Amino acid sequence: MTDGDKDLRSRTLSSLGWQLCGVGGQRLLQLGSFMLLARLLPEKEIGLFIVLLTGIGVIESLTLFVGEQTTISSQRLVNRAYLNTVFTIRLLRGLVICGILCALSWPLAWFFEDAENPTRYWLPGLFLVLAPNGVLDALQSPARAARMKGLDFRRIVVGDFSAAVLGAAVTVALAFAWHDVWAMLIGHLATTVLRSGISYLSAPHKPAFCFDRPVLKELLHYNIGAAGAPFLLLLIFTAPAFILGKVLNSLGSLAIFDFAGRIAKIPEDIFLRVLGPVAIPAYAQLRNDNERLGRAWLQAVRAFVLIGTPMTLAMAWCGNALPAAVFGPRYGSIGGLFALQALHGGIAGLMSVIGPLFWAVGKPQLDRTAQFFRCIAMYGLGIPGALWFGVTGFAAATCIAITIGLLLSIWFALTYLNLRFTQLLAVMRDGALVGGALALCLISVDLIFAPTAIGRIIAAGATGGPIMAVLAIKMLRNRKPQAGLPEPAVDLPTDPSL
Repeated sequence: MTDGDKDLRSRTLSSLGWQLCGVGGQRLLQLGSFMLLARLLPEKEIGLFIVLLTGIGVIESLTLFVGEQTTISSQRLVNRAYLNTVFTIRLLRGLVICGILCALSWPLAWFFEDAENPTRYWLPGLFLVLAPNGVLDALQSPARAARMKGLDFRRIVVGDFSAAVLGAAVTVALAFAWHDVWAMLIGHLATTVLRSGISYLSAPHKPAFCFDRPVLKELLHYNIGAAGAPFLLLLIFTAPAFILGKVLNSLGSLAIFDFAGRIAKIPEDIFLRVLGPVAIPAYAQLRNDNERLGRAWLQAVRAFVLIGTPMTLAMAWCGNALPAAVFGPRYGSIGGLFALQALHGGIAGLMSVIGPLFWAVGKPQLDRTAQFFRCIAMYGLGIPGALWFGVTGFAAATCIAITIGLLLSIWFALTYLNLRFTQLLAVMRDGALVGGALALCLISVDLIFAPTAIGRIIAAGATGGPIMAVLAIKMLRNRKPQAGLPEPAVDLPTDPSL
């Protein structure tokens, strides 16, 4: 293994470590802030904020510019002209979307006005206040992506965590003072401002307006391939707001579903936000070596199945006791809901390991196709499920939908990598055995002790926690370097004058 190979491996492992610490810290911070918000704000106020984000997000996603992913996937040198072109396009898009959102504030308010909205709010005004959020986000340093492309995550992680800490502090302080939706709305805007400002400390760059034609051509080509994928993902993630908030007309149920789901999404968050940002640039550097790319992908799947399976089983076994203990009894009041959400989180976690492959190799349309059928199933089954069986019916529909998306993603990945299905089963075998053993242990605990409430959470942690810790330590110790990895083709903008 050459010195360059050792350096790349070292930077990859370092990036994974920083991402794990940063994302883990942010998740713990967010969980703590949500615990306070759940006790400070009524469910209807929280549900109303989710509705506001849904309306804004749908419009923004229609023309989402994936400049960060394009920068990471690009095989060009990332120089000043490239970064300034990305910055210019993002900012212009943000300004256009802000204008559209301002014009659509009244139609959006009309669409959501019957969803138990508190009468003391002028709903168009809430949408108007939140409309500039996209512009504020577009102001962040485009050099962030260049840092990530070069697997330099330390300053990025520290900057994002700092913004999250300050943003959470602002939101919680406002919630203590106001006890209404304005606390979450202003806190959200403040977090965006902080993240954009701190990004220039994490990835120094002096932005300027620029339209480099070769760069524009590459950005256009990549975004055409990705066209529709962000909108589909937005429709999927905002389905609870549309179906529970609009169809069921229940902001309270929407708040319970959303907050409980934040715990259930832990397996997905860990791998999507930890492995994903590191995997995309790492996969991109192997895109011309299909055999080694396939091995790297199989190892990522194995890592998730080993850790994600016991994590998912332990959370599902806790049931509603977990969200009730974290957010209060009201958030564990819907029978069977959290177990279904935990199952969905585990399946989504595995899908989050597969998705980065398509974006890294310049095939985002494969991920878009899988998400399209997932979206169709979510709404096609979710609406009747919610009408007939309430919130749990909708949760069951989301599990079926994510399973459809996962199966399609696996098929596309195996085809692209020229892998056999038996090879995938082989790397999943150990995780299945560990999951089966943990399931037997939890069933035995249920039959012998029948724990409830906090006792159930303690039992799940005492049973599953050591297993996951041992597996994680073993994987880190036994991780073998792969020889022959190329050096990243990136000209990092380290000079603050850039």
